[in-house]
Amino acid sequence: MSDFVDYSRKAQAGATNKGPFDDEPPRPLSRGSRSSGKSSASQRRKVNYGDMSRADLEAEARDERQHPVGDFMSHQQVISKEGDEEAYIGGTSAFGVSGSGRAGQNDYNEKDGVAYGNYPQQQDAASYYGAVQQPGFFSEKSQQQRRYADPRQHIDARPQRNQPEDLGYDPEDHHFLNDHIVPDYPTQTFFRKCVLTGFQIGSFIGTTAGFNLIAVMAIATYVFKFINPFYKFKKRKDVDKEWELRITGERFSSRAEYYAEFFGHECEALDVETEDGFVLRVHHLIHKKFKGRGHPVILQHGILSNSVTFMVNEEKSLAFWLLDQGYDVYVSNIRTNFKMPHRHFKRSDPRYWAWSIKEIGMYDLPAIVDFVVGRTGVKPAYIGHSQGTGTMFLALSRGIRPDIGNKLSSFIALGPSVYAGPVLRTFPFSVMRKFKSRGLWSLVFGVREFLPFLSILQNVLPSWLFGHVAVPVFQFLFGFGTQQWLWRQVPKFFRTVGLPNSSELLYYYMSNFSYTNCIFNTHSAEPWFPRSFPPLAIFYGTADTLVLGKPLVERIREYEPNVRLVKVVALDDYEHMDMIWGVNAVPECFLGIRDMIEETKNGYTPVRRTKRSNSKRSRRSSSQNRETRDY
Repeated sequence: MSDFVDYSRKAQAGATNKGPFDDEPPRPLSRGSRSSGKSSASQRRKVNYGDMSRADLEAEARDERQHPVGDFMSHQQVISKEGDEEAYIGGTSAFGVSGSGRAGQNDYNEKDGVAYGNYPQQQDAASYYGAVQQPGFFSEKSQQQRRYADPRQHIDARPQRNQPEDLGYDPEDHHFLNDHIVPDYPTQTFFRKCVLTGFQIGSFIGTTAGFNLIAVMAIATYVFKFINPFYKFKKRKDVDKEWELRITGERFSSRAEYYAEFFGHECEALDVETEDGFVLRVHHLIHKKFKGRGHPVILQHGILSNSVTFMVNEEKSLAFWLLDQGYDVYVSNIRTNFKMPHRHFKRSDPRYWAWSIKEIGMYDLPAIVDFVVGRTGVKPAYIGHSQGTGTMFLALSRGIRPDIGNKLSSFIALGPSVYAGPVLRTFPFSVMRKFKSRGLWSLVFGVREFLPFLSILQNVLPSWLFGHVAVPVFQFLFGFGTQQWLWRQVPKFFRTVGLPNSSELLYYYMSNFSYTNCIFNTHSAEPWFPRSFPPLAIFYGTADTLVLGKPLVERIREYEPNVRLVKVVALDDYEHMDMIWGVNAVPECFLGIRDMIEETKNGYTPVRRTKRSNSKRSRRSSSQNRETRDY
């Protein structure tokens, strides 16, 4: 990206800024800027994100590390706030437009009672999104009418979706989504079963040989780093010696019930059925003191993992920490985890494995949210990590399941997997991307479980041995570092990854996501999300190269007027898994999560801008608040 068009706001007054999208009309330049005079990457780049090469993605990753957006969190404190508090409403929030642009909308929004960022020409589309015409979330009338004891009062009164046309779902409206069509497999006759079994055996032999080759390369690379006197490891984070040398006595396990009971909590295994027949396992954690009386929180894991991922960091596990804070914690799983059944299909049926992230967003997440809302009577906070965020962004988008946005108090995205990072262009993913043809992919990786050899290893090898072997393999694949983790816990962490997943899901990531670099269409400036989108917080690591968070923040701030972006936190030197497994995750990440839940559980009201005559006084008080904020 040596040659680029400079779309910065340094032009003369009255100039226009076209932006990096195909269908974006010229936009007048605004005076407010949150980047201290520097133009954002979306304004600088000439190449659209969906067309970027590996070198472009690596440049984006470097830019994310060197010029993070949001509050910069490091060493257990906020090192720097982004921009002037008075430049935009709500402190670190952003409502999709610049501060000066949003200020011009305030009178209109307050007068007509619509949500921030909704221009007059957009209101006719409200029925398409499945929302009824009602006062905006931030209007004075709406705030007077809200009663949060029963959240069903302000959940859309329309019935649950049973038909595709309900709540605005249009099967033909995929122009904003990089859609992935799952094949429709026929009923399995005896002949088809025999042919499929033969192909699966061949696929198993080939993928097992390939995986073993990668494992040998990973272990050799791992050993070479230790014996190479010139290799410099990253400096490990300072850890309390007592905590580092602590012996808890817990064993390696794949059971959520074991970890919950070991640390003095109760774990209730609940089953939730989706509209398309899958049964999901949800673990409800109960604190013996609070007995589930707190605000409900849903935790959703990422790819190749399950709910136990949030429970393997001892008392500092996100699930247990939230439980100790008094919240009612539900840790959910996607379809096929824990070998959960389907109403009609067996695990040997390819239709049992025929799903991707779209099916998770359309069926799994709505079923989980509806279950928690129906069980508690309160709108829960949703916390997703990695794929758990990407699927929720997809679910909340136009035309998928925007209705569930009205049933969430907040959406907290940890390491959001919306924009791809450069890791998916490196070996061995660069080889897997060559199998773009569905027929070739199915021939090599099968149409059922992806890499079934991993499941065999998990069942045959002792848990401690599998955990130790998985460490160098996943470090080799994803480039993970261990400087943010307690070394004694690392094998236990990786005992909870490499779990059975659909071959179709991995095919989506290698054929669609890694080529378009985003789950949505980045060539269009048309908003992806409707007005029902809940208050949002984004936590991303500046050293994360698997997915990138900064492009998502820039997209939401500039082109998503319906999204209430309350909090953006850039975690210094955090990689993809560090925000849930890091030694300092509690003070650097979890406290911000708690703040977000507390700010939004009774409805989110943005901070109003003061009058210009009181600007100096407000600026002084804002700086004092930043200094005393508890992180």
